[in-house]
Amino acid sequence: MALSYRPFRDSLTSILALSVAVFSLACGGDDDASPGPHFPDSGTGGFNPGDGGGGYSGSVDGGDGSTSAGSAGVGGSAGAAGQAGGPSCEDPFKRCPHDFTYPASQESSVELRGSFSATGWDVGIPLTKQGSQWSATVDIPRNFTIRYKYLVDGTTWTPDPGNTNTEPDGQGGVNSLVPGVECEDFTCATEPAPWDCPVDTRTCTTRFIYPVGSETLVQVAGSMNGWQPQAMNKQATSWVLSFPDQAWGDQIEYKFVVDGNWIADPYNPNKTDDGFGGFNSVLGVSCDWWTCGAGSQQCGDVTAFDWRDAVLYFAMVDRFRNSDGKADPVPGATGDNGHGSSGQVFGGDLNGVTQSLDYLKGLGVSALWLSAPFENRNLPGKGMNDNYQYSAYHGYWPSPEDIDYSKTPPSPLPKVESRIGTSADLKALVSAAHATTTANGHEMKVLFDYVMNHVDIESGLYKARVGQGWFAQHDGHTVLCSGDAVCGGECWDNDPWGMKCAFTDYLPAFDFDNTNARAWSINDAAWWAKEYGIDGYRLDAIKHVPLSWLTELRQRLTAEFPNPAGGRFYLVGETYTWDDYGVLKKYVNPNTMLDGQFDFPFRKQVCRAVLSRESSLQDFSSWMAQNDNRYGPGALMSTWIGNHDIPRVIHAAAGQAGCEEGSHTGNAWTPNYNQPSDAAPYERLAVAFAIMLTNPGLPMIYYGDEIGLAGGGDPDNRRPLPWNDNQLNTHQKNLRAMVGKLATIRGENKALTRGARSTLYVDADTWVYRMGGCTPDANAVVVAVHRGDGPKTVTVPSRNYTDLWTGAGHAGGSISLSARGFILLRED
Repeated sequence: MALSYRPFRDSLTSILALSVAVFSLACGGDDDASPGPHFPDSGTGGFNPGDGGGGYSGSVDGGDGSTSAGSAGVGGSAGAAGQAGGPSCEDPFKRCPHDFTYPASQESSVELRGSFSATGWDVGIPLTKQGSQWSATVDIPRNFTIRYKYLVDGTTWTPDPGNTNTEPDGQGGVNSLVPGVECEDFTCATEPAPWDCPVDTRTCTTRFIYPVGSETLVQVAGSMNGWQPQAMNKQATSWVLSFPDQAWGDQIEYKFVVDGNWIADPYNPNKTDDGFGGFNSVLGVSCDWWTCGAGSQQCGDVTAFDWRDAVLYFAMVDRFRNSDGKADPVPGATGDNGHGSSGQVFGGDLNGVTQSLDYLKGLGVSALWLSAPFENRNLPGKGMNDNYQYSAYHGYWPSPEDIDYSKTPPSPLPKVESRIGTSADLKALVSAAHATTTANGHEMKVLFDYVMNHVDIESGLYKARVGQGWFAQHDGHTVLCSGDAVCGGECWDNDPWGMKCAFTDYLPAFDFDNTNARAWSINDAAWWAKEYGIDGYRLDAIKHVPLSWLTELRQRLTAEFPNPAGGRFYLVGETYTWDDYGVLKKYVNPNTMLDGQFDFPFRKQVCRAVLSRESSLQDFSSWMAQNDNRYGPGALMSTWIGNHDIPRVIHAAAGQAGCEEGSHTGNAWTPNYNQPSDAAPYERLAVAFAIMLTNPGLPMIYYGDEIGLAGGGDPDNRRPLPWNDNQLNTHQKNLRAMVGKLATIRGENKALTRGARSTLYVDADTWVYRMGGCTPDANAVVVAVHRGDGPKTVTVPSRNYTDLWTGAGHAGGSISLSARGFILLRED
């Protein structure tokens, strides 16, 4: 039967399909100077009239015919207690006590049924008889309209005779209503209630039911499963099968296949011609308890490449892998201090990266960010806050010639930094990456780091253009902060100072108010992108250049790459700020500026919740819900837990580095950051990786973090990557295996990359959430993460799952989490 039509029947002889749903809650420094209701299927009989929009029969179906423990969401009190004075939880979890009463007469039982919980139309709450009335106090969702009826003696459905607030139930009767209620003495449920998300993002779980008779097999087939008959589960009185993530408002066509015979639903009058002389039943999807999901439109074609499916890896070329054992040191640069810090060239090269593509593929990497490959400064430079001398091993001190881009090819031809390889080496690397099929089923993408703020003072470009107003330093035409062009103090962020100052006296900054300077930089970026066929840029220190530069770059790249992979030439910016969402968002607009920025606030919050444990996972889940759509439509922020400008993340997990700690003289050249020897820091880091790799965003792995590589601040956080496993402890190798498996699982399960997150349970130490809401080709995944130092048992909806870690089947229900552990279950 269709949801909008429910003929009154007084016994369980009905065949029906109905929509149900489980709620979803949401659907370095800036540069380097130093480096319905339904017919009941219980034996009681009777019609469950519900509301005209659909009902709920359980969040999922267990193998034994029981519904899941979704009713625990009613009046539950799970979750951390929060601060003194009351519980703390997100609004959809809040429940208010409400009294329901029914006048007593000769009846023997009265149950409350309704939309007060996910299973409320199927799992009733019994009222207790006291004198002349039946009563029950039920915790109902705060600010959520409840539709309900009483089921009397297990057979008779009736509205509340004491409540005149009603609405039609779609069957010629009415449902009683409790409008949204407020309360101060709320409790926190284990499952959230639906929130008022746009209809086009709502999804329902559609449940098909056929009464048990003499048949031996009942299947259902329709537009929801590609017309491939699927066996229904035989329960006590019904055959049942549920399909989650059906879009609200969709029209599902279906038939039952009973012992091989295809039949339309005889109790659903909504039918359409099947093209073979018969009819298909038609079901309109709606429900009381919906999921606020991403929606199929947002999920897109799951077979096509989408940047949301990528896992990004940052290889600082000089420190990644040396292919030939050779190096070309910069005379005068400070060498290794014996503890990992060095300002000298190591010898890593482009060929070393090419040789490592299989390693990266095994890590689940599908996008490769290379440090800037352009010709760099050939002299050492003093650090910003110390007296060490640094080479340009990191690629952030570009030293271009005065290249004329009006000529084809440009003259002189732009050069690849000779210390890392040749133009041919770089092209071979990009080509080999593009020939590598990754876990997401598509080629590995390549991004270059692009440094646009400044150039080397010894460069041919600077020497040729210094007197033409191209630079904010040394030309005398710009009044700078305190009369000095070198950034410092309040000058870092303030416009125009942050855009008109240099990081050091040997790195003069462009003045992009000069149209010729701006045009040269845009031409330079476009040439490198086209010449090497790359797929995106990481834009260094983006807040230090004006928006005009960024908008012109986007316009140029759109013209040069009219059909980029995944619909975008991916531009991600670096803006070093832990809390200033406004400045991050200022530069994000996929049509005109950046696709996203590195999500510094994400790193801070996940570090505090999982690594340092300064905050709770309950706080973190709430922050994540707020962060999901913070940066506007189409934005794709890059999440990360470690980068090249802060102490290595393993030390945050070990309690040795703060979650907002940057590089400074106290942590950059010290012997204090040794490789941890105990398991706990690596296990905490694995939990952080599990969260990052099972949530939306473009996750970035900083080279070495996959093994928990040690290191303090810059440059200690840029130690060469060890390639001999004999140099690694057991915990490092275990972490690497976990990261690789997590990233591979992410690539293979598009619900993790394109779906919407629904929190199923959260407390201070444990977070269980479901990523879903996409098409049937992207099965939802339930993720449970636990930061606690002891084991934890939690409950997930009972249904058929595949444990993505072991490949074994799982029935849901109670699951056990190890200390500092996680579980990933794909719904089947």
